[in-house]
Amino acid sequence: MRLSVARLLEGFRQLKHRLSAKVAVAIIGVAAAVLIVAGCLSLWLLVSAQMATIAALHQLQAETAALKIQHFVDDLESHLRWLIAPSWASTTEEDRRVDALRTLRALPPVSTLRLLDPQGREQLRVSRLGPDIAGTGTDLSRTDAYVTARQQGRHIGPIYFQEGSEPYVTIHVGGVSPRQGSVVADVNLKLIWDIVTALRIGEAGRAFLVDAQGHLISHPDISLVLRQTDVSSLPYVRAALEKLPTGSGDAVLVAGRDLAGRDILSASTTPLALGWTVITELPRAEALAPVYTSVRLWLIVLACGLAAAVLCGILIARNMIRPIETLTTGAIRIGSGDLDHRIAISGSNEFAQLGERFNEMAQHLQAERATLEEKVNMRTLELARANQAKSRFLASASHDLRQPLHALSLFVDELRSQPTEARRLRLNDNLAEAVDRLNGMFDAILDTSKIEAGAIRPSLSHFPLAPLLDNLRGMFVSAAEAKGLRLEIDGSVAWVESDRLLLQRILQNLVSNAIRYTDAGLVCVACTEADGQLTIAVCDTGPGIPAALQSDIFGEFFRAPTPGQSGERGLGLGLFIVESFARLLDHPLGMRSQPGHGSRFEIRVPIVPEMPPLPRN
Repeated sequence: MRLSVARLLEGFRQLKHRLSAKVAVAIIGVAAAVLIVAGCLSLWLLVSAQMATIAALHQLQAETAALKIQHFVDDLESHLRWLIAPSWASTTEEDRRVDALRTLRALPPVSTLRLLDPQGREQLRVSRLGPDIAGTGTDLSRTDAYVTARQQGRHIGPIYFQEGSEPYVTIHVGGVSPRQGSVVADVNLKLIWDIVTALRIGEAGRAFLVDAQGHLISHPDISLVLRQTDVSSLPYVRAALEKLPTGSGDAVLVAGRDLAGRDILSASTTPLALGWTVITELPRAEALAPVYTSVRLWLIVLACGLAAAVLCGILIARNMIRPIETLTTGAIRIGSGDLDHRIAISGSNEFAQLGERFNEMAQHLQAERATLEEKVNMRTLELARANQAKSRFLASASHDLRQPLHALSLFVDELRSQPTEARRLRLNDNLAEAVDRLNGMFDAILDTSKIEAGAIRPSLSHFPLAPLLDNLRGMFVSAAEAKGLRLEIDGSVAWVESDRLLLQRILQNLVSNAIRYTDAGLVCVACTEADGQLTIAVCDTGPGIPAALQSDIFGEFFRAPTPGQSGERGLGLGLFIVESFARLLDHPLGMRSQPGHGSRFEIRVPIVPEMPPLPRN
């Protein structure tokens, strides 16, 4: 095969050299390369210029809104600081009340003012929403807002919505002198709406304002603000919020989709010292409209240039069409597996030589395929023999190892029958538990070997399910109580059609896995009937299975990465055996799991009419 490929490549090289005098390919290639390079360069320059223009526009608009918002807050702060400028001891309660009412009338956005004495106790409250209250004495000196205001002069709280209406923010202004008090103002941010919604970027662009957590403060669609919409999940909003710690004011264009699903380009800037962010967005189609127009023109020019180049190439290569078509057809047939096909081109030119190279390659591949099929058959036979040997080994090992384990169980029972100390009794219990666990492992290995060997043949019968469920309860109630779990197994009077032993092994493995990987809570077995089927569900309150692993849990030797607190882990064969037995019985198997909320495994078994009891002799 290597020889044929080498000859084929050599044929291509000879063809290339002999066609160098024919300029068809050169004409098309040069023309296309020039047009494509020039067009791509022009488009890149145009896109760069357009993006720079959009970035500058976004920057200007966002900074303008940010400065207005900052001025709004600074103006509020200056009025509030005037209110507490006099020393607390130099003013009377009536003077402070009159000054507070004047300030409240002068600041329409403020709904409530609270005056605090130098010790941080509330002494006066005036509000547009209720009567004035004096001397409440509420101590705010230990709140983070009061401490920050006294240390830094100002504290701006988070955005909240009062009675489900407009957004509010609480501004706490502290005095610069220990003799001065503090003032707390509840500010309605509705006036900021007009500042932000007035921004217009292009025809369909707009701006909105969010707090540090990504909740809308202002938006052209007021209903989104009133619903307290969280837009932090939008990529361009998330990118804007990530700028907050640095306080960067540079506009960085980010592509994404807005709440309506439109493709947009966005930028943002951060108002100084507020933690709020003005975000602008412009539909991508509008932003890149000049680019799209240039692309269309470039495509037209490219199409015309390529058409002219192709026409020239066709005229030159007219005498080459037929042999090329013959080579193409032959190559397709040979490539599709028809190795008996041979390419026939008359003459002694380069195309005839290339056809001979194809024929030699097909002949060599035909011989190689025959050899490969023989090797594959031999390898398949070897693998089958190896699998059979593995299955025989596993079965033999399980059988041989079961004998000393059985003897060990007899010794433990004999020790239990003798009067011993408590410590020896606990040791005996531990030995018994280890024996049971090893027996379970060997049962899993033996079942796996039988499955792989195809030695399991279901024996279907009709039987009541209740005794099987009672056996389950007896098997696992002690293990569940030892881990502090509640084991609940619902009873069922239904008769089912299945293999009693295989169905029992399925439920044993499911319950055992549930107890093993559940550290607290509940493990339950529930039965429901519907459409002639009995659904047996095994549920737990364990850690759940991550979505990325759910497709692998039924694989051979798969073990969950997070075992229970006991640290006990099985061989990873339990669910493999469950899935194999369910497939043999033709019982649909299902699974649902959510990390942190537990898992649910269910199997559906056909229901049959209740059988009458056998007569007693």
